[in-house]
Amino acid sequence: MRVLSFFLFFAVLLLSCKPGASTETTAAMSPADEVKALEAEVMSIHDSLMTRMTDMTRLASELRLIKSKMTENEAGKIESPAGLEEAMASLKLAEQGMWDWMKSYTDTKPTIPEDQLKSFYIKQLETINKIRQDMLASIDKAQSWLADNGIK
Repeated sequence: MRVLSFFLFFAVLLLSCKPGASTETTAAMSPADEVKALEAEVMSIHDSLMTRMTDMTRLASELRLIKSKMTENEAGKIESPAGLEEAMASLKLAEQGMWDWMKSYTDTKPTIPEDQLKSFYIKQLETINKIRQDMLASIDKAQSWLADNGIK
């Protein structure tokens, strides 16, 4: 039931995201157009990352399944293969970073005065780019671990 709720929430969230608009340069734009272009760039990155969230969920599920099938050693302890815990933690941290950013963005955006929107979006662009790095790195780490361990 919990997994079903997560996927339902995720599907609604994906459908509510609006695609980014233009990719114009900000050189000859009015301040309002610069803000719109920055917002479009932030949302474009966000939207592309939302499609990767399913990859992260799938990979995390595969890694949890592998961990759940592990048996105890002679000492009665379950020892994960090298790198498994790190790959799982990386996916979890990257996913949480995205959820935290989305919450912060939706809570903060309405409170920003119009004359501070450009600065706000510049900071959001830096943050979402860092989140993109973290997400892509965690996906790569999980895929590499699976490949290195003969899973894929």
